[in-house]
Amino acid sequence: MALDIIRWSLTAACLAWGLTLSWARFAAARCRAVMQEEIDHWQAEAIRARRTVAQLRQEAVVWSRGRQNGLEDLIALMPLLVAARERLESATESPDEDC
Repeated sequence: MALDIIRWSLTAACLAWGLTLSWARFAAARCRAVMQEEIDHWQAEAIRARRTVAQLRQEAVVWSRGRQNGLEDLIALMPLLVAARERLESATESPDEDC
């Protein structure tokens, strides 16, 4: 009778240990799967962020070049604009002098 109790106790302990080990393995696998999903998500976000950064860098270069070209064009046109304004002012002043 005492041996039966010991055998059943060992059997119950082994069964409990086996079930606990199985549950722990399942929980660990589930956690690994969730972590892998998180890793995949954030890696995809990092790739999208790198693409956005590359695009913004390219746009900044284009804007800078365009700004520089516009500034050079404005500097080149300044004498013409000043001359046109002087002609316009002299044209508007001459009819007033006639009246």
